[in-house]
Amino acid sequence: MESKKAKEMVMRIIVAAVLIPLALLLIIKAHPHLFFTVVVVISVLGTYEFIKIMKNDTLHLYVQLMWASSVIVPAVIYFLGFEFFTALSFVLLFILFVLKMFSANPTEKVMEEVSYNFVAVLFIPFLITFLALLKNIGYEWVLFLCFVVWASDSFAYFAGVAFGSHKLIPKVSPGKSVEGLIGGTIGAAVVGVLFNYFILHENWIIMTVIIIEIIAAGVIGDLIESMIKRSAKVKDSGTLFPGHGGVLDRFDSLMIAGPVLYFYLIYIAGK
Repeated sequence: MESKKAKEMVMRIIVAAVLIPLALLLIIKAHPHLFFTVVVVISVLGTYEFIKIMKNDTLHLYVQLMWASSVIVPAVIYFLGFEFFTALSFVLLFILFVLKMFSANPTEKVMEEVSYNFVAVLFIPFLITFLALLKNIGYEWVLFLCFVVWASDSFAYFAGVAFGSHKLIPKVSPGKSVEGLIGGTIGAAVVGVLFNYFILHENWIIMTVIIIEIIAAGVIGDLIESMIKRSAKVKDSGTLFPGHGGVLDRFDSLMIAGPVLYFYLIYIAGK
């Protein structure tokens, strides 16, 4: 068992050593449209993983609509704005009702099935697009988001391994501990403060608040994905990144924390 854990740790480090420099290069150097294209690829891969892990769910998944939305939703938000996305959301909702109308059981669990699929269609492509929107504001904000979230995940992992004895929410994620949460929060806060001091130079009080919000949102995003995986009885969302799981395993925290940072920058900081 210890040997297996050691091998997993080595694999995690090797994969991270390859992926992190590549991610930094894309964030800093890539043209915003190229970065958006990468985000769309992540949306498609995340949608694929979601369809795969939910294949045994009793509710019907409108797979073709999900595939289309994984590309169309990011494109509409990125190029046309949230006003058009709102209109698209109503169109998607209308399509879901029509598809339900012509399904095998059109009068059974109508609202449950339509609402489930509405969330399934929009959840991943909508949230992941905020990474591209942040890149348009400034690549340093994408870096800030990634550094804080990555620090939270990493410090939580090592603190949990070293000191974890009190389960956080065992029914949702039995591997997460209170000690891991504390370690992740402290580590991410230090990284966020240092990043602001050396690069962003923003107001300390405001940045302290946003760092806390990003950490909290990241933890919630991680727990949401854990909840979905446990409902589907799978350990990882995929195997794309050896030792790290799939796309959703790597981007779950960023998908929830991204919108938090974006709306702060737009509506509070006026970026």
